[in-house]
Amino acid sequence: MFRFKKFEIKQEESAMKVGTDGVLLGAWCQHPNPKKILDVGTGTGLIALMLAQRFAQAKITAIEIDKKSSEEAAFNMQSCGWNKRLECLNISLQNFNTTEKFDLIVSNPPFFEGTTTSGNSQRDTARHTDYLSYLELLQKSKELLQQDGTLAIVFPKDSFDKISQIAAKIGLFQKRASYLKGNENSKIKRVLLELTRKELKKEENTLVIEVSRNNYTQEYKELCKDFYLKF
Repeated sequence: MFRFKKFEIKQEESAMKVGTDGVLLGAWCQHPNPKKILDVGTGTGLIALMLAQRFAQAKITAIEIDKKSSEEAAFNMQSCGWNKRLECLNISLQNFNTTEKFDLIVSNPPFFEGTTTSGNSQRDTARHTDYLSYLELLQKSKELLQQDGTLAIVFPKDSFDKISQIAAKIGLFQKRASYLKGNENSKIKRVLLELTRKELKKEENTLVIEVSRNNYTQEYKELCKDFYLKF
């Protein structure tokens, strides 16, 4: 059980456990007043729960292709204080058909490309783009977004050019990007990115997580202070 300040995450069955990428995305993504939020590939339900905590008026729909993970996410959602505003569906994004439009779509998507697999089908589904390509994620998200909605994702820095090209081709525009570094001297490892259907002024910055081992930057602590017990 992973304990946050206002909720707990059971993660015995889920292929992907609680990690820094998910916590950062859940804390970082922005919207002035979302009424409907979609979490794509919810895993344990972590990001959906973080957004339920952050946005008190929002109804959050979480989808997860893996049955065991979706069942565990549903348990975590039912166990929190915001369960009436949360639902979890065992379905892929490709098969998720609805007339609803969302103000905010958030995803910590599969990002490993190529043929190398772990041999664990559940983990491979969660990690490999064979099961949800960047093109499928961006295209379907655009269809599901409100006209002024936002798509927020996290992915490896090496995929930035590819995602930018896909977004430009289908008519999504970069609104905000944060480049993540483990420490000041390390290379950029991940990118937090917000895309919109309208072209707006771009915002970019670099977020450094640690000053030294287990000594976190003030910026990182400020971002995650409402969630991590240690902050």
